[in-house]
Amino acid sequence: MRRAISYVWQLEFARNLSKQARVKLTAQDIRSEVGRLPPGSMPGNDVAKRFNLTLARSLHAAVILLETKAGFSSIDAKKLAGVAFGASGAWLTRLATRSWLKLEVDPFAGVVKRGPSKLAKAMWGDGMVVEDRYRPDGVSLCVLTCPFHEYFWNVGRSDLTPILCAWDTAWQAEVNGSTKPIQVDILDTIARGGEVCEFAFKRANAKRAD
Repeated sequence: MRRAISYVWQLEFARNLSKQARVKLTAQDIRSEVGRLPPGSMPGNDVAKRFNLTLARSLHAAVILLETKAGFSSIDAKKLAGVAFGASGAWLTRLATRSWLKLEVDPFAGVVKRGPSKLAKAMWGDGMVVEDRYRPDGVSLCVLTCPFHEYFWNVGRSDLTPILCAWDTAWQAEVNGSTKPIQVDILDTIARGGEVCEFAFKRANAKRAD
């Protein structure tokens, strides 16, 4: 299943990349450039690692293609790749979040009871080292080791890590924009220089229904 999702995602990413850059780039172009990348390394030993590597290496390759094949500056290449990456698969993130919110009468109580780290591990695998930190007003998901940060750091492109963080803002917006009494705030990220990525869940004040 993850392999199929990776394949479809890469096709969508290539289409969005071509649209943003107005340069024809295909999924095969990205895969070919991935094959020329340095090996790099990423923590994890489960099936999720392959999916995580596809995301990271595809983004890495896309920036290089925009710089070399399309002639964009490093700044513009990162900006264009970031927009394309954020748009690719965002629908899946939103759909999964909406489904969870719809199925749970009280999603905040569910997060507190189960702990958000279980869901994070299920999505990103054992390369994502996480823990739950409970507070008087809720619980925080704290990412101690991020496989994407580790990959980009190891290949000397830590400047690309924040682009991956865009997916976090997608599901955060769905949670905070819902009518359910739950809110999540991103207090810090490793990409911004923090020791951990911290996602703080708390019970929200009454929200107005649509």
